[in-house]
Amino acid sequence: MTEIRPFRGTRYNDKLLDLSQVVAPPYDVISEVQQEALYKKHPYNVVRLILGRQHEGDGDNNNRYSRAKKFIEEWKQTNVLVSDDRPSIYLYIQRFKAKGRMFERHGFVTLMRIGSDVYTHEKTLSKPKEDRFELMKACAANLSPIFVLYDDEKRCVECITISPAIHTLLAHIKEGDEEHFFYRITDEKIIGTVEKLIGRQKTYIADGHHRYETAIRYRDYRTSMHGRDDDAGYNYVMSYFTNISDPGLVILPTHRVVHGITSSERELVDRLKACFEVEMLSGTGGGDRVQSWVREIEARGKAFGFKLHGSDNHYVLHGYRPLRLRDDPTPEALKSLDVYILNKEILEAVLGIPEQSFSSGGRLSYHHELDSALMSMKEGDAVFVLNAPTAGDVKAVALGGLNMPQKTTYFYPKLLSGLVFHLFGE
Repeated sequence: MTEIRPFRGTRYNDKLLDLSQVVAPPYDVISEVQQEALYKKHPYNVVRLILGRQHEGDGDNNNRYSRAKKFIEEWKQTNVLVSDDRPSIYLYIQRFKAKGRMFERHGFVTLMRIGSDVYTHEKTLSKPKEDRFELMKACAANLSPIFVLYDDEKRCVECITISPAIHTLLAHIKEGDEEHFFYRITDEKIIGTVEKLIGRQKTYIADGHHRYETAIRYRDYRTSMHGRDDDAGYNYVMSYFTNISDPGLVILPTHRVVHGITSSERELVDRLKACFEVEMLSGTGGGDRVQSWVREIEARGKAFGFKLHGSDNHYVLHGYRPLRLRDDPTPEALKSLDVYILNKEILEAVLGIPEQSFSSGGRLSYHHELDSALMSMKEGDAVFVLNAPTAGDVKAVALGGLNMPQKTTYFYPKLLSGLVFHLFGE
C-alpha cells in the first residue's frame, strides 16, 4: 500500500560544521526578516538552498534556483556536503514544550514512492508549486522532507526504531524549548521490517502538500524527457513518517482575528445566540483570566472563544445548534470541523464576510499563539479562539477525498530543514 526505501542521504559534514548553525525552519514559514537572519547566521546555512534571496536582474539563467544548484555543487566539492556510504533511514526525535508541558515526538525519514497509498487534505496553490518545481528542476533533489502520518495503534514501528542506543547519533540541536535528535539507521533487518510494516499502511500527508504535488510533476517531467525509469530517485519523495498514535503528535489551533467590525458587542452576542449558548466571563483581561477562558473553551468540546477589542468580557460559545449547516450536503467529516462551523455559521452568516476574504491580509489574520492574537488587536477587531483539530479529523477528511478549510492544521513543532537531503543522483 505504501512503498518506502532507504537512501544514501547527503548531509552537512559535522566534522567541519556546527550543525545548529546551518539548519533552518521549513521554507514556507520563513519570513523576510528570518531569511536575512539565517543568511547572516552562517555562510552555509540551508536557507540559501530552500529559500534563496532574489536579486535585481535575475533571469532565466541566473536566479535563486540556479544559485541553489551552484551552492550544492560547490559544497559537495569542498566536502561541506557529504553522502552516506550506504542506504539508511533516519530516526528523528523531537522534544518540545507545548500547551504548558513537555512532549516527545518520534518519527523517521525515508523515501516514499510517488503514487503510494497516500491521502491528502489540503487544497494547493499554483504559485508555491511553481516555485518548488523550479527549485527541483535546478537541483534535482528533495531538500526538505514532507510530513506523513501512518496509523499503527500497536506502535510496532516505534518498537523497532526507538532504541537510539543501536543507532548512530548524527545531530543534537537545541533551539529554545525544542530539542532535535537525528540518528542514522543502517541495520538491514530493521530497515526491512520497517518497510514491511509501513507497506501495510494507508498514509496521510500532514505537511508538504505543495512539495508532494511538485514531486509528482517533476517525476512526470523527467519521464517525458527520458522515458520511464522506475528505479530512478525522482520516483520517490523524501518523507518524515510519524504515527497518528504517537503521544507527541501535537496539532495547535489557529485563532482568527477579524478586522473591520462595526456592530456593537451586544448586537454580535445577540446574533451569535442563534447558534450557540453564549457565556460571558468578566475580568480585566490579565494572564490568569485568559488562561481560565482557554480552559473553559477546551472543556466545552465544540466551542469557541470570542472577544472584542476594548472589552473586558471574554465569551465562550458552546452548545452548538446547526442553523446554516442543518441542510448542508457537505460530508460530515468536513462540516463537523470547528473551522468549518466558524467559517459558515459565524464569519459568513453572522459577520457577512465572504469566503474570498478569508485569505491572510484581507478581513482576517491568523495566529497560532493566543497572546499574539490578543496583542495584535486594534479598534474594530474581534478574536475568535478555536480548539485544535485532531489527527483523526485529518484522517477522516483525507479518506473522504476532501480538503480542509485554509489554516486548519498546524503540526508542531516543524521539521528542521538541513538535517538530510535526497539528491536524485546519489
